[in-house]
Amino acid sequence: NEPLERKEMPIGKRVLVIGGGIAGIQASLDLGDAGFKVYLVEKNSTIGGHMAKLSKTFPTEDCSACILSPKMSDVPANKNIELMTYSEVESITGYLGNYEVTVVKRPTYVDPSKCTACGDCSVVCPVEVPNEFNEGLGYRKAIYIPTEIAVPHSYVLDDENCLGLLPLACSKCKEVCDADAINYDLYPQKITFTVD
Repeated sequence: NEPLERKEMPIGKRVLVIGGGIAGIQASLDLGDAGFKVYLVEKNSTIGGHMAKLSKTFPTEDCSACILSPKMSDVPANKNIELMTYSEVESITGYLGNYEVTVVKRPTYVDPSKCTACGDCSVVCPVEVPNEFNEGLGYRKAIYIPTEIAVPHSYVLDDENCLGLLPLACSKCKEVCDADAINYDLYPQKITFTVD
């Protein structure tokens, strides 16, 4: 029968945002601008979500890319935001003020810091598959850039359809890459960090 007492716990300024659609982007930008350290985790190879697929927004009929593109480019420019694309949260453990997050980051096989987005790799790629970004209405190569406004603006190698990842197979994209941005010998990484 002891009275309950209010407990105080120190809470820092580290935040996890799951999903890089328009809501995740805006939340990350607002938090980053307010001085919070933001970890933005997106399962696809680019942020933007479903809004990147739209031509206009309802009800104002505004151009969706005109609204989304500046926000997308602001994410990597914000020093408080750590962007993790092609990544998924594997586990979250802990408690308020001390959550340990484990993220699995899949390889894109293309180094975004080296990729110049010249497109030479895609031109020589012999594999074509339905383009999921356009709901399968068109085709893309096994090495492709997800959208014209992709962030990070780098090519991605589709490991399910690429012939170059098979032993003694095609490596045409790697051969024509003057920037030496393609590396077939990459594996998924586990990244662990703490948020509040």
